[in-house]
Amino acid sequence: MAVCVLIIDDHPLMRDAVRMTMDAVAPGSRIDLAASFAEARRLLALNTAYDFTLLDLNLPDSAGFEALKALRAQYPQLPTVVLSAEVDRETILRCLDLGAAGYIPKTYHADVITHALRLIASGHVYVPREAIDPRREANEPIRLRNAGSDPRGLGLTDRQCDVLRLILRGLPNKLICRQLDLAEGTVKVHVSAVLRALGVRNRTQAVIAASRLGLRMSD
Repeated sequence: MAVCVLIIDDHPLMRDAVRMTMDAVAPGSRIDLAASFAEARRLLALNTAYDFTLLDLNLPDSAGFEALKALRAQYPQLPTVVLSAEVDRETILRCLDLGAAGYIPKTYHADVITHALRLIASGHVYVPREAIDPRREANEPIRLRNAGSDPRGLGLTDRQCDVLRLILRGLPNKLICRQLDLAEGTVKVHVSAVLRALGVRNRTQAVIAASRLGLRMSD
């Protein structure tokens, strides 16, 4: 399935490698490249129809989590997947807390990165094994129990499934209200039901659970 994606990374070799991988896993895709956050902003101003962005955490003009925070604030409906050399669990969970729709370590084997990008391009969530279970070895692909599974299999209603997909895209409650034309109290009830169904206590854990179960962040 072709997608429209923006890759934001200051390393030319990494940008080209990710672009070629995306070409392979999603033929016919539109792939734009940005070497800095300023360049990414210019591209986003021209095109808001991206399906997702792939963001390096350490850009020359935006270090650490600043670019992720800015993207989530300015483009909250645009899923942002972090692609970074950082592999510590604290960094991964912090990105998920800030609304990242997934996290791909650059240090993983090429086959694992390809697997992760294929999942992301098909609407799934990818979270590295270290975040799911820190006792596991790194550089292994996640074995999804029910790849492509329907969240209704968790006992969720259609509306709760809609809420789950928007949670996985990183949207806060207020934007979920607008997107689904629901009252904030109703959304809170649905969010609570979703967390209970996944057996988790917060949104970050929900993203990790969705990755483990192979749930999709899009229809």
